[in-house]
Amino acid sequence: MPVSPDDARLMDVLQGGRCFYCGEMVGAKATFDHLIPQAYGGIDDPANVVLAHRRCNQRKGDRLPTIDELDRFFQDRRTSRLGVWPPLRALRDADEGLEWIAVARAISQEK
Repeated sequence: MPVSPDDARLMDVLQGGRCFYCGEMVGAKATFDHLIPQAYGGIDDPANVVLAHRRCNQRKGDRLPTIDELDRFFQDRRTSRLGVWPPLRALRDADEGLEWIAVARAISQEK
C-alpha cells in the first residue's frame, strides 16, 4: 500500500519534522525513502519508508540502512500503526556480510 497523506503526516510527527538521515528540519520538501530500496524488492509501504531531504535520499542511493538507522527506525515505530516491514528485522538480525542474503530470504518469504 503506497504512503497516504495521513501516513506521511504521522511519519513527520514520529520523526519530529526532521530528515531521517541528517536530522535537519525537512518541511514540505520531504521525499519518501525506501529503507530497503524498491530496486532490490523493497515495498512501497509506510513500514519500509521514511521522510528524507531529496539530497539525503539521493546520497543514500540503493544502500541498505545501517544498524544505527535501523535501531532508530524501530524506536520511532515501536508504538506506531505504521509498523516495521519484517525484512527490516531480518536485516537487523543478519550476520555481518550476509545482510543482502537475509533481506532476499525475508522478502521471498513475504510473497
